[in-house]
Amino acid sequence: MGYDTLKAIGPRINYTEKFKKEEEALGKEFQRYVDEWQQTAVMVINQAKKYGDEEQLYHKVYGQWESFTWNQISEIMFAAASALLNHGIQEEDRIGIFSTNRAEWHLSDLGSQLIRCITVPIYATNTEKEVEYLVNDSQIKVMFAGRQLHYDRTYPLLDKCPSLEKIVVFHRGTKIHDDKRVIMWDDFLKEGREKSRKKEIEEIMKRAHYEDVCTIIYTSGTTGEPKGAVHTHKTLMHNSWAVGRYTEEGFKEGDSSLCMLPLSHVLERSWNYGIFSMGMKIWYCEDHNEILDHLKEANTTVFNSAPRLFEKIYSTLYTGINNAPPMKQKIFHWSVEVGRQHGDLVMAGIQPGFFLTLKRKLADKLVLHKVRGLFGTNMHHANYGGAALNPEIEKFFFYCGFLITGGYGLTETSPVIAMNGPKYFKFGSVGPCVPLSEARIDPETGEIQAKGPNIFREYFNKPEMTQEVFTEDGWFRTGDIGKIDEDGYLWITDRLKDLIITSGGKNISPQMIEIIMGEDHYIEYIAVVGDGKKYISALIVPSYENLENWATKEGITFTGRADLIKNPKVIKFYQNLINERQKDLGQVEQIKRFTLLEKEFSQETGEITPTMKVKRKVVQEKYKDLIEAMYD
Repeated sequence: MGYDTLKAIGPRINYTEKFKKEEEALGKEFQRYVDEWQQTAVMVINQAKKYGDEEQLYHKVYGQWESFTWNQISEIMFAAASALLNHGIQEEDRIGIFSTNRAEWHLSDLGSQLIRCITVPIYATNTEKEVEYLVNDSQIKVMFAGRQLHYDRTYPLLDKCPSLEKIVVFHRGTKIHDDKRVIMWDDFLKEGREKSRKKEIEEIMKRAHYEDVCTIIYTSGTTGEPKGAVHTHKTLMHNSWAVGRYTEEGFKEGDSSLCMLPLSHVLERSWNYGIFSMGMKIWYCEDHNEILDHLKEANTTVFNSAPRLFEKIYSTLYTGINNAPPMKQKIFHWSVEVGRQHGDLVMAGIQPGFFLTLKRKLADKLVLHKVRGLFGTNMHHANYGGAALNPEIEKFFFYCGFLITGGYGLTETSPVIAMNGPKYFKFGSVGPCVPLSEARIDPETGEIQAKGPNIFREYFNKPEMTQEVFTEDGWFRTGDIGKIDEDGYLWITDRLKDLIITSGGKNISPQMIEIIMGEDHYIEYIAVVGDGKKYISALIVPSYENLENWATKEGITFTGRADLIKNPKVIKFYQNLINERQKDLGQVEQIKRFTLLEKEFSQETGEITPTMKVKRKVVQEKYKDLIEAMYD
């Protein structure tokens, strides 16, 4: 039977008041934490001395699970660091990692940190053009590439990007060029072992400090140009400490985590640094299509995910039930309803009665434990981030005895500002602020502003942009609108900025896509949508004059605009047009579905401003039925 997290639910506590009272003690505790570890790589080396030959990392990139002990991790880190030094890499040089989740991702990251290099993670789905921008902007010298796809997109950059000197390829069997600038990971480590620089590395480690820059993590801005958020080791270590501290008895030595969000995402990155610090095991999921299989095979106790996983499981469950025999449907719905009655009382701090408890046990035996079993039999904590999860889905899993907690933050905040937990959460909220993190609401705009040791240092090479996102008294402007209730829980109500966050947790700039598409003379207006959804869609107002001329030449007959935009040839025409224009966009940025609109946008009808800009909120409200239909 799966772990029933309802057993861990405690009485509601005003944690904002609790943390405020303990602020001084917590501050000293965190300072001891960073003084002890200094940097993540140093911490891992010290942990290896403690845990030795215990297995810690597991991946399945070659068809079967392969494990790495703490001692092996330490040895590989020194080999990688030695090889980097042998190739002329110096402290504070930038090192890129362009790969899916696998053990080598962390091993290259931590090995680079040993010699105080700065790592730059790159999403595994980024296009060659996007990678080129990141390489040039951050001046990456060495790129660690995962599989064939990542190598193929990186190799041309050796001649395009002056800073890039070396590509190291993780995956065995990758076809590489006969080029001295390219080397396989195994050969790279062999070089490091044959010419070890361990003593030199140990001297560099003595200079390591938590205020050193750890990483530059790029996030899309509203203009579409990526911004590199500069994080120190301390900012990321705050989240490692705070989330572990915040969940109290939630994490413990011997637990294990499934690494499924991209490690290029700040949430999975800082989460796993915390996993290392607590001596827990990490199981990597490289392919999201294999998540459920990996959860069962790894049987981990905790994991971090995007909302899309829970949405998919929820949808699959109900689709199956709707196609099940009537009796099975009745048992399922009865069990969930009993779970709801029981769960609502637990949430309210009321002890359920004897008969309801008995019914809940029966419901659990019939249905509820099977739902929890989808995540493995040992799972006791699941967290989601990157986007909001529908409260109804949260409640469903809670009623089945599986608590999913979510929080709030940005790339610039490491990312967690606030977070729900087993003893302190409200459906629909993002929870109270984690220890030493603060949030306030601007009285004029309603904007959420944040402060704490988790806030990034600056945007790389963008001093003016950095200045813009901080208030005069040093608070970070999140660009989101929200409120804080009487118990200290933060609620997100709107966005000042138009950044789209998909259910997969990817930040998308709609303006960038709209500019690319709007350049076409067959498009008059376009509104890109997809916030909280699994993919990007668009509402398109055709340039009817040009479209009608094209249709006439193609011999297409039509009685009016409504008739024209429903014609299969016209729809295919726009599909081809979109595909051609978005070929250089990343996969998650590409428009998957679109709807052609009969009526043009105008100031009179409220869709555009006097300066001809689309009013996104007005369009989303006015055409909400059409938008929902694209996600049906």
